[in-house]
Amino acid sequence: MTVIDPAIATQLATGLAAGPTKLFAVLSELFTAVPGVRTATFIAVAPDKSVTHRIGTSNPTDFPVGNVDPVGDDVWNNTILGKMQPVIGDSVDSMAAFLPETDGLVAMGYGACSCFPIVIGGETRGVVALLGDAGIFTPAALARIDTLLPIAALIFTFEGISTLPAAVSGR
Repeated sequence: MTVIDPAIATQLATGLAAGPTKLFAVLSELFTAVPGVRTATFIAVAPDKSVTHRIGTSNPTDFPVGNVDPVGDDVWNNTILGKMQPVIGDSVDSMAAFLPETDGLVAMGYGACSCFPIVIGGETRGVVALLGDAGIFTPAALARIDTLLPIAALIFTFEGISTLPAAVSGR
């Protein structure tokens, strides 16, 4: 068993104490340290499971926080939310199998995408979405990502983190 590096443990403790914004920064840094991963985005599932929305990202210019997507009957939602399994597209063709917005991602220079459900208490509470170059999701990279996912789950335990902002929810 590998113990978390003391410097990383300190960063995580500081992030947890400071709140979600700081913790997003620490988690983004950890995920983008995986070779080839250029963007890490954190997506929450609304408590009523009707929508998902971005709550943090390493690239706010291209992936602004607050973007809301309805939960529909499609491959991404059925796999992530229904089966609670990841979707991994290590090439443009394999991304297109689950992401309708693949052309836009390719135009931004991405060639691979993976989305990992964060399951807490038997339900998908969030998703870690990673973007990068084609061919990056090797067994070694996926093993490294798997060690980070339980740590990323911490962000989804903050009270209210999955609740939509009033401007979006209409409340």
